[in-house]
Amino acid sequence: MSNTAVTASGLKARVYTYANAWFLGPSVAKAALVIVPVVVLVGGMLIGLPATKPVAAQVPPTFAPLTPQGIVDSSQTTLPLDVPFGIQFTKPMNAGTVAAALTITPAADVRFEWDATNQILSLAPVPYWAPHTNYTVDLGAGATDQEGLGLTQPVHASFQSGAQTSAVISATKLVGDRAAPSTAFQITFTRPVKLSTVLMRLGISPQTDVTVTGDDPTDLASQVFTMTPKKALLTGTQYQIIFANGGTDSAGAALQPVAPLSVTTLEAPAVVKFTPADGSVVRDTNALISIQFSVPMDQKSAGAALSVTSNGRSIAGTKAWSDDGLTLIFTPRYSYYVGSRISARVEKTARSLGGLTMTAADGVTFTVLAPTSRVYARGGGTKIPVSGGVASATRPYHAYELYYLALMNCTRTGGWVVSNGTCSTQTHHTMPAQGALAFSDAIADKVARPYAKALADLGALTHTLYGTTTHSRMAAQGFPGGSWGENIASPGNPYQGGMISVEVFFQNEYWCRCAHYKNIMLSFFHRAGVGVWVSGGRTRVVIDFYG
Repeated sequence: MSNTAVTASGLKARVYTYANAWFLGPSVAKAALVIVPVVVLVGGMLIGLPATKPVAAQVPPTFAPLTPQGIVDSSQTTLPLDVPFGIQFTKPMNAGTVAAALTITPAADVRFEWDATNQILSLAPVPYWAPHTNYTVDLGAGATDQEGLGLTQPVHASFQSGAQTSAVISATKLVGDRAAPSTAFQITFTRPVKLSTVLMRLGISPQTDVTVTGDDPTDLASQVFTMTPKKALLTGTQYQIIFANGGTDSAGAALQPVAPLSVTTLEAPAVVKFTPADGSVVRDTNALISIQFSVPMDQKSAGAALSVTSNGRSIAGTKAWSDDGLTLIFTPRYSYYVGSRISARVEKTARSLGGLTMTAADGVTFTVLAPTSRVYARGGGTKIPVSGGVASATRPYHAYELYYLALMNCTRTGGWVVSNGTCSTQTHHTMPAQGALAFSDAIADKVARPYAKALADLGALTHTLYGTTTHSRMAAQGFPGGSWGENIASPGNPYQGGMISVEVFFQNEYWCRCAHYKNIMLSFFHRAGVGVWVSGGRTRVVIDFYG
């Protein structure tokens, strides 16, 4: 309103001036004639304005100056030996008064480092905090800001210093517990260390030319140092990497002793065993060829390095590996001709998992003759006999339990059970032969036969009757180990013909290496219990395998 009132007064004053000029002469009178309507208009405007109200005087508010506060980050409960302790203030501080009012217990030399605003203070240890020490920081009210105001309340905080810098040495290329000859070695510290410290103390035995580099090219913050041999290490050799005691980290704190690393390099791969052996005669026109290597192999390169010929002509077949990567198995696609000479050769291009190649190629040659049947168990004859095993109320079919084990061992040791019970040398195996399984009376009496009875009584055929498992049943009877398996069957009778039908059925899973055939041929089983039971005209056979 005050601006409006001033403007109105100004307009009125100008009107009076123009009105007075009307009496000065005719030339001015014309101008006055123009002005008169304005006088009336402005006068009307002034009449409509509200009356001016008196203005009361007001006293401006006053504010007290804010006092500074010191804030400590609650995460600073544990500090590495070279990391500063920080305090942040709410106002720019007087550095001299802060230094005078600060105490650290136990006493420690620190360097005061302020940021550009004089609000963040870092207490940097000189040269480092003592290891594993509880420090208390107190800042009294004598600390003032740049206006001379003291802290709102004193600062009281504590922290614990960390451990001395430690390190671990490791190999970069391991296969199992062995190092590849192309490996490098790394020493990894928990805090930065100078390269010169590492060069003075890191060594390798036997002596080898190496280069050592840190992970920070500026050498300010390196924590991982890599020792790289200038040429491949010797195969089958034990090396020791040592970091000599002494030295300090980048902050000047003493290093903890570093445990040395002892590691043996991989051996160059070699063929340990061919089956059939060189110069042997076999009577299986479908004989597998297995090659056992000294170390786990790279399956692609080793498979490509194997060639099989018959009288000089290449033979087609499938190649498969054992689970441990040590044994390569060749299964011919077609039967060998009787009288043929079969050669298997592994070229030196076969590589191990560690990337090493064989030092030399290796191979065998064997001759295939006409298949024959063979006597498998004592008692003579061309068939596997039913022998041994005394029947009782608790073992009513014990002779046929033993007979089934003899049939199964025919298959396991490289033979092939045919429909008349003969153990033939003409096979269709896709897994290598193993040693015969021993009959375990304990497993048969406590696990296999009771379970066969339960299955027969209920007319069931399952591995999980009553919520149990093979492993739980074995473990409950004192066989808790990790190598176990089970085959179950329901033949038409518990006698010789029934047992033959079970084994022939299991054998015929050779093409897929399915569970029944695989259990029979697995190398880590060494004994088995067989249980046969008949109930309500139903026959059940249970075979429990154990390592």
